[in-house]
Amino acid sequence: MSDESRLYKEAMERIDELVEEVLEICDDVADKNDYERDWVLDRFREKFNKARRIVK
Repeated sequence: MSDESRLYKEAMERIDELVEEVLEICDDVADKNDYERDWVLDRFREKFNKARRIVK
């Protein structure tokens, strides 16, 4: 496996971990505040996409 392939694989593994971390945080927010999980995920997605446009 080339260095580039190895780096890409490691990066994608970290992204998978990051996704799991964010989902856990969203679940915690929903549970602690009696919000629906899908509502929290949708609001997070909206805010994340807005923040991405601003940061660019």
